[in-house]
Amino acid sequence: MLDKVRRAIRREGLLLPEQSVFVAVSGGVDSMVLLHVLHALRHPVSVAHVDHGLRGAESSADAAFVQEHCSDLGVPFQVRKVDVAASIRDRGGSAQMAARDLRYAWFNELGIDHPVALAHHADDAVETLFINLLRGTGSKGWGAIPWKSGKCIRPLLGVHRDEILRYAQDHSIPFREDSSNASPKYLRNRIRQELIPLLEQLRPGSSRTMARSIRMLRELETSGEQRLESLLSGSSSQ
Repeated sequence: MLDKVRRAIRREGLLLPEQSVFVAVSGGVDSMVLLHVLHALRHPVSVAHVDHGLRGAESSADAAFVQEHCSDLGVPFQVRKVDVAASIRDRGGSAQMAARDLRYAWFNELGIDHPVALAHHADDAVETLFINLLRGTGSKGWGAIPWKSGKCIRPLLGVHRDEILRYAQDHSIPFREDSSNASPKYLRNRIRQELIPLLEQLRPGSSRTMARSIRMLRELETSGEQRLESLLSGSSSQ
């Protein structure tokens, strides 16, 4: 895992050696593993936790859990509590979209020169591709989730969920389960719990095959953008 993530960081230009980085940690297994991996790779880490307040005492317990873990590691910790309900009243939209917007708004405020590492992984990218296709998408949606966007980076994007769970078990990394991840009212959960298992039954290994296809589509999109920029640059200089 460490070598795989180290190579991805170098290949995608996510971080310089021993560069400081904020890590967005919810308390779930993905972000707890990301924190452990970046810490093990000798990146000075600071943890950013967002309390969305959507699950009452469970949300507060998540924040306390992450804070205690950071204290044990000797890692700086900060938390931001956001008002999702107020955002929905002001701007409309779903609770998930409002929470995402508030979360990213805070991430963009954190340390100007410090990137923020998010724990999206390869299986997240497969789920996102299906969401994009179901809602309608162009070439921007084919790559599902980018390695980096703005100051946000995703060092685990080439790692699969089973690898993350195995790493957590091997290194005795504690984590909390978000009860909302089991709710069938969210499209992503139904894709994860119903569609992808069905595809695995029809063709075992389909998740990894789709993840490889997403990587190639992401590379194709990047190459196309670079080619277009080169052509526009050449035409403007004439």
